[in-house]
Amino acid sequence: MASKMIRDSPALLDETLLSLVEACAHFPVKSSRATLERWIRTGSRGIVLETVLICGKRFTSKEAINRFIRGQLQVEMEKARPEPSKSMSKKAIAEASRRFGLPEPK
Repeated sequence: MASKMIRDSPALLDETLLSLVEACAHFPVKSSRATLERWIRTGSRGIVLETVLICGKRFTSKEAINRFIRGQLQVEMEKARPEPSKSMSKKAIAEASRRFGLPEPK
């Protein structure tokens, strides 16, 4: 499988930068540098970890890690979102969507 080209995110320069080794400790599951490099190149569930190359060394940020994790959660929630039951009120559905950071259903 061919690797995708890495696109740098210069906006990361305004965020809290971490080397890839440092970034491994900021994930809720045990992650290695190789895992992060895979998430940078090919992503996971369609979400790519944002990075920037500075003086030949690749960095990510705490904020980029949060966006990556939130993107993963959103994909999982959309896959697992059941059809609203007749017993759930529109208000309850809207509240659950807000709580999980998902767009409210129409």
